[in-house]
Amino acid sequence: MSGLMQKYNNILSNTPGPILLKDLPNMVVDYRGLIKYAREKGVQPAMLSEEEKKKFIIDAEK
Repeated sequence: MSGLMQKYNNILSNTPGPILLKDLPNMVVDYRGLIKYAREKGVQPAMLSEEEKKKFIIDAEK
């Protein structure tokens, strides 16, 4: 059991901490539009290309 615990502690020590709100980019995502678009295409939102997803990201700083 100590081998498993050591492995767990190693993984835990390499895990990054939480992301602070101040570190996140200031943007808005139109989730409703994204989901509607994906349904119209007949796919899950995760299956959309990065270019398609970028259409629904709005930079809140502008």
